[in-house]
Amino acid sequence: MTQSTSGLHVIETAVFTLSGENTKRWCNGMFSNNFRRMQPMDAHRSAICDDRGRVQGFIDAVCIDADTFLCTLDGTTLEWFTGRFQMYMMLDDIEMDVGIPTVHHMLSAADLKALELPVPETGKAVLHEGAWIVHRPRLRDHTGFDILRTEESTLDISPIVEQSAAIDASAWQGLRVDTRTPEFPTDFTDKSFIHDFDLQDSVCNFNKGCYVGQEIINRMDIKELANKKLLRIQCSSGTFTVGASVSVGDKQVGSI
Repeated sequence: MTQSTSGLHVIETAVFTLSGENTKRWCNGMFSNNFRRMQPMDAHRSAICDDRGRVQGFIDAVCIDADTFLCTLDGTTLEWFTGRFQMYMMLDDIEMDVGIPTVHHMLSAADLKALELPVPETGKAVLHEGAWIVHRPRLRDHTGFDILRTEESTLDISPIVEQSAAIDASAWQGLRVDTRTPEFPTDFTDKSFIHDFDLQDSVCNFNKGCYVGQEIINRMDIKELANKKLLRIQCSSGTFTVGASVSVGDKQVGSI
């Protein structure tokens, strides 16, 4: 069931564009989702994996036109991204233009309507007063939207801040755990795979051809090879310790 969460969760990050005539092909070969099929105003999320299919982070992209994508990173830094990919972008004549630091506002459809802002359809974005309003569910099985502001934006965000109840970091972690929403790198290790967290349907396209880590990821999907699963557990007394092992009898079955 898809639900909405009312409230404002703020994430400070950076917005950047990737552009050039080879951008679609380049992104399609680097990230797990299908960039070739994206049309203007399409939005989706991809995993960034190494050549063994292990998750290194996530990237959210909005297609601006045939050769340009508006991107933000999830769980990793701009410095890491440029350090890893700058050489490959240079070889393919991909231009990376970093904008000013921005703020994502995770809002519900009701929040947007109350503020008389457009509500994008699933997997879409709209440009409004120089700001991008993007369909971006940040909690599993919920509908949410981000607002990305760039240098050209004239959108006044003060009514958003004033009219929406703030969700602080502690409350956000509670929502995240309640909805079984994984967070990178909090819940991941250097050996984590997309299928361990049941994210394959939201960040992967299994028909698009080769990309970094694709062979192992597709094999895991076809053979259902995921050996780990993200679960919620409840403590009847005491507290949890992050990193502690979970055992059934004498057998360790997981960790916090």
